Amino acid sequence: MRTVFVNHCHPATPHVCATRMREFAAALAALGHEVVLLTEVLDGQTGSTDIGKKIRDHDFKQPLYVAIEPKRHPMIKRLRERSLPAGLRQAVVVWHYFKHKGVFTDWRTGSQSAVQEIAEHFKPDLVWASFGNTDCWNIARDLAKIAACPWVADLKDLWSNFIPAPFQKFLSRHFDDCAALTTFSEFHSKDARRWFSAAPHVIYSGFPGDALTRSPDLPSEKQRTICLTGAIYDQVALGNLMAGIRSWVLELDEQTKADLHLVYAGHDCTEVEQAASMLAGLCKVDIKGYLPIEELREIQQSAIANLYIKNDSTFHHKTIEMLSSGRPLICYPAETEEAIEIAGTTNVPLHSCTSPGEIATALQESLNFIAVEVMNDAGLQNFTWEVQVQKLADLFQNVLDRTENKIHAQ
Repeated sequence: MRTVFVNHCHPATPHVCATRMREFAAALAALGHEVVLLTEVLDGQTGSTDIGKKIRDHDFKQPLYVAIEPKRHPMIKRLRERSLPAGLRQAVVVWHYFKHKGVFTDWRTGSQSAVQEIAEHFKPDLVWASFGNTDCWNIARDLAKIAACPWVADLKDLWSNFIPAPFQKFLSRHFDDCAALTTFSEFHSKDARRWFSAAPHVIYSGFPGDALTRSPDLPSEKQRTICLTGAIYDQVALGNLMAGIRSWVLELDEQTKADLHLVYAGHDCTEVEQAASMLAGLCKVDIKGYLPIEELREIQQSAIANLYIKNDSTFHHKTIEMLSSGRPLICYPAETEEAIEIAGTTNVPLHSCTSPGEIATALQESLNFIAVEVMNDAGLQNFTWEVQVQKLADLFQNVLDRTENKIHAQ
């Protein structure tokens, strides 16, 4: 099977927006399929050239990355730079959604020659495109039309949250020609059913299977760590989380306090540093910022517990990622039923907390929690990239079979 994946974020982007398509591209290639991942360039870099030659020469044991430079449409560039006055900014958004069905028109324009070369030299069987923004889907449709192949839409973000209300129905009708629809979670599927006729198929983003090759050790008594991971969506929630940590720390013996570290891994360093001031003199605070997944996993596997702030408007991939650590998870505010059910299929506890007091209790319960034997946890095995990509490949094959049957029926 030859597939093209379309995602706005370059695979080397140090942000979760790059993760899903990058990891599924690699996992699908590992199954023996040929994959091209088409994205925008990283800032300051140039786009891919001689794409036809790259396709001919590439060893498709790994995906081929094709990066596109945006072209023309200076008003769109100024829109993203937030340098347009308010009235003009709204007019540009309305015009581009109405006329071009997206607001990354410069990237789509820049992709046109690459789309032609990919269609000619790669001859894809299918295109899969992530919503992030509608121009991923526009590019997928452009390519699918030239290559005479089906395209499959992926919703990793919620349509209701990311598309302005006046355009939600207008645009969903435009993109309703997708051959199938995948979603990030059942939470996303529920939203998708409001807008699209295609039945949504949940394909969870996962974690590498090799994360389960070694069960975590008990946290070291010489350096006890609690790890807070990811974006901080709500300053009040962050304050309550810190209050729960403080309440717990105040009840610890002096030696445990002296050995305790709070580690933060994520982009919101300033917010966490300010909120953690209430822990001054009680424990060490280490603000690390965004970390490569391997380094982050090592910290999470040795932590007393892994904490995160819940965003009520979405489902978190990091919940699944952190379950693979084998250490207790503590979420505030309370998690969705879907996340709780997923955790319930594993042996890793998920504490879904509604108050600082519950956070303190969860931390105390986690302090002496015996590590889960992740290698033998059947529930965790279901959420590796390797298992989830097989579901994706089966869906793609089903789309191709249906397409072939339609051709024969004509």
